[in-house]
Amino acid sequence: MPAVLGFNCYKHDSAAAILVDGRLVAAAEEERFTRVKHDPGFPARAVDYCLKAAGLAASDLDCVAYYMVPSRVMAENLLFSRHYILERGGGNFLLAQLAGARKMSLAGATMKEHLGPGFRARTVFVDHHTAHAWAAWYCSGFEDPAVLTMDGVGERDTSLLGDFEGPRLRRLAGSVYPDSPGVFYSAVTRHLGFEPDGDEYKVMGLSSYGEPEFVDLFRRMIRATPDGRIRVDTRLLDIRRGVHHASFPRAVEEILGPPRSPGGEMERRHENIAASAQRALEEVGLSLARLLRKATGRDRLVIAGGVGLNCVMNGLIEREAGFSEIYPLPAPHDAGTSIGAAVAAHLSMFGGTPLETPPGMYLGPSYTEQEIEAALIQSKQSYTRPGDIHAETARLVADGNVVGLFQGRMEFGPRALGNRSILADPRRADMKDIVNSVVKQREGFRPFAPSCLEESAGEYFEGCRKSRYMISTYMVRPGKAEVIPAVTHVDNTSRVQTVTAETNPPYWRIIREFGALTGVPVVMNTSFNVKGEPIVESPVDALRCFWGTGLDALSIPPFLIVKSPR
Repeated sequence: MPAVLGFNCYKHDSAAAILVDGRLVAAAEEERFTRVKHDPGFPARAVDYCLKAAGLAASDLDCVAYYMVPSRVMAENLLFSRHYILERGGGNFLLAQLAGARKMSLAGATMKEHLGPGFRARTVFVDHHTAHAWAAWYCSGFEDPAVLTMDGVGERDTSLLGDFEGPRLRRLAGSVYPDSPGVFYSAVTRHLGFEPDGDEYKVMGLSSYGEPEFVDLFRRMIRATPDGRIRVDTRLLDIRRGVHHASFPRAVEEILGPPRSPGGEMERRHENIAASAQRALEEVGLSLARLLRKATGRDRLVIAGGVGLNCVMNGLIEREAGFSEIYPLPAPHDAGTSIGAAVAAHLSMFGGTPLETPPGMYLGPSYTEQEIEAALIQSKQSYTRPGDIHAETARLVADGNVVGLFQGRMEFGPRALGNRSILADPRRADMKDIVNSVVKQREGFRPFAPSCLEESAGEYFEGCRKSRYMISTYMVRPGKAEVIPAVTHVDNTSRVQTVTAETNPPYWRIIREFGALTGVPVVMNTSFNVKGEPIVESPVDALRCFWGTGLDALSIPPFLIVKSPR
């Protein structure tokens, strides 16, 4: 019974995942335990959780797999950095890179230090984009798909185009830093006053409000070539500040205007910058996907890498690239490489043990009824135990309440999928502003996602048959935007989650009951957290968020807490 633990750390979004006998038993991001968003540190608590969930001791591990090859980080990134940075006084940056690469090379030793003398497993280092690709392949369940990965930078690679034939990955093309779609989009994120390597989704949301006024400039800045590579014009994107810290030179700022200060007024030109950058990125992604369809002849595509979080781009690829089905990995960012590293190591060392496709992304911790009640009692909460908690939750939402929902195993990845979610009525146009301001405490332009019964998806969203992870956008059908205005973005799209009785029975029941009460089998779903914090992990986290925000009720099956109206 081979046991392989995959993990990533020291850049951002640290995580751990464990495969036992070819089955993905558990996966979790470190930020959920430490409460530090995008925590880059060694994933000690995520590792401990994975072992506990698998019922294993450190001595039971056969292999640990790390998501990067440190020698390539040192050799390739530093070679590049020396050429572009050292001659401009970047010695401190080079020293930081050397220190980071050394830290990565000691990942196995750090694991041993954490797990103690019983740990004797071999440490395997897996190429970063290979880890992205294997994670998408494994979780999709597709047979022999094409694969597209795009991000900021791995060791030095920024993209991979290829396909799978059985348990074998074939690389067809790829790009290297500074030809990076992720760094390009992060530079836009910084220019718009947001935090790069974390707030790119805000740019995506803002883009729908603008017009592509500057798209020709961005098309010159980033483009896809006919041979499947990405090219970035470094005369228009200043990468001298170091990896992932690009900005625009003065000549570009003269066209775009000065950078927006964090928290500053949002102007029309900012919306147009976002729209233009989004259009340019979409064109690169679609071009590469079309090239893959033609070059491989494969009918299915899997997508991973941090750029794979761009659900607008994913929706465009699904509609126009020519594939019959696409699967953007629900955790396409670096956290997902913990799964991919484990898969790569398993195939290399235990290829005779078949892999089992995971049924979903509910891979995190869960809590027993006794543990939940103990937390409620300790915090001196008044609570009830309804006869049908799911029907009561649906009724509260239908009555206009904003409800926190905490149940089952925590989701892996950045999307709340009904187990660590905040629910509201999508029929109320004002609910978007209410949840943004008094609950999520975030920018008003940010959209919300709908969760709907999968059997009803086509009635509300064009071309949507199955979209279980909120990772692609779809056009809202004519006449339906007036029915579900709170989850219809300004451009008439929605980032859809479809729910079935098999994938999440309790959540499916809530949506079904809401549909029975209202005639609309759709609820507004957003992650159970506030701006700047990770999604809640424990009952205590849920209670803290509940009392610190404008939530009206907390459904924490089998218990219910409802705030008294003022």
